[in-house]
Parts: sequence; structure tokens; C-alpha cells
Amino acid sequence: MRRRTFVLTALAALAPLAALAEEKKEKKNDRLPIPAKGDKYVRLPTMALELYDKAGQYHMSSIDLILQVSEEAKFSEKHLSDKMRMAFNVIPFEEYAQGNPAPMVKSLALEIARKEPGSELTRDVLISKMLFR
Repeated sequence: MRRRTFVLTALAALAPLAALAEEKKEKKNDRLPIPAKGDKYVRLPTMALELYDKAGQYHMSSIDLILQVSEEAKFSEKHLSDKMRMAFNVIPFEEYAQGNPAPMVKSLALEIARKEPGSELTRDVLISKMLFR
């Protein structure tokens, strides 16, 4: 009898936790805000950056970017991603890792995207994921 009461009490205590986990899953999928009217989001392929410091040591960083562009924009995501990757690989690791590299990545990506034919109307660059290894 005690065992049954204990199990029922434990299950009753876990029920709110399960509901909370479901709520977090729903929120996790809705991270991107709804784009403005006439805009859309375009996810670029993951960029793996190969950075070297002054001592010649190898460092790797991977970046996932999302572009907010107008619905009329037509461009090759792969070509744009390759162009950005080549521009990022030229940056020395000390400059890249100094402080927070996110603003530098965002501004450089936005500059490159706006120069590319077909994506001149890029409104914003969002960083989906940035990893250092």
C-alpha cells in the first residue's frame, strides 16, 4: 500500500515537469521572428572556417547564417556561402577570437551579401549557430 502511494505521488509530481518540457519544445521551434511582409528567410549552408594563429596552430569554427531577403531575391545560397567562407578564412585567428566575433561576422556577411547579384536587397543577417573547436 505504501509503495503504491509513493509511486502515485511521484507520478503526480512529474506531470508538471512533462508539461513544462512540452512547452519548451514548442518555444524552441519558434525562435525566428515572422519576417516582415514581402520578406523571407534563407538558410545558408554551414561554413567551416579554418583559421590559423601567428604560431601556425590550426583552429576551426563553424557558422550557420540566415539571411532576411525580399521575396523577389534569386541567388545561389551555395555560391554566396562559399564567398563568405573564403572571406572569413583570410581573417587571422587573433582578430577573429578577440572579444565577440559575432558583430564582425554579421557585418562582413551583410556586406558580401549586398554586393552579390540577386541578393542586393538583403535586409539582415542572423547568426543561427557559431561554434569554436
